[in-house]
Amino acid sequence: MTLSATRILGILILLLTLGLAALWIKPDGTLRNTIWTPPQAVMPDLQFADPLPASASKVDVALFVETLERPLFSPNRRPPPPPPKEEEKKAPPPDPFAGIHVFGLYGGEDSPSGMLAKVDGKVRMVSINDKLGAWTFKSIEDREAVFENGGETRKLVLVAAKPAPVPKAPVPGAPPGAEAPVSGQIPLDATAEQRRQAMEEAQRERLRRRNEIRARAGARPVTK
Repeated sequence: MTLSATRILGILILLLTLGLAALWIKPDGTLRNTIWTPPQAVMPDLQFADPLPASASKVDVALFVETLERPLFSPNRRPPPPPPKEEEKKAPPPDPFAGIHVFGLYGGEDSPSGMLAKVDGKVRMVSINDKLGAWTFKSIEDREAVFENGGETRKLVLVAAKPAPVPKAPVPGAPPGAEAPVSGQIPLDATAEQRRQAMEEAQRERLRRRNEIRARAGARPVTK
């Protein structure tokens, strides 16, 4: 009688199961090899250890310098740069107001406000809410430009430039050493009308010089 393949496989599985059970279960029904006993430690005997070869003490360490200078696993075959020094880590950021010079302040109720200043060696217009570094241009107070940064306030004061002195010209027909009066200088014996005219002329001269300075800086002329 021929056995089918299913019956043969079932018999083989049964035999394997009985073999595994015999390996794990003792005849009295207890499990085998359930407690591991550590082996006894063996101390090494250094007396018979192999000493270093005589050639090891004669190796020239300088031969490995190129390996350190050109690391194998670096893409550019160069060692990493040294870490920054403590002084470089704690160096404060540059002051954006260093060397700044304010030429003028402008603005009004219906026109944008700002200032004309020399920043980083260049003359430029700085409007309200523009930034100089971490500082924001917030407002104009009288002759001061107010900047803020995180609750801290700094102000740039507009200093009026002193006009250049007018050279004194000699008076035609006057004796040697006599000089013409300076523009805007009122004689002591002048009448009220002469004083008024002299003051108006001095104001016009100051306004002309002021507009010349503003024109060189690229600013708009003023009328007062």
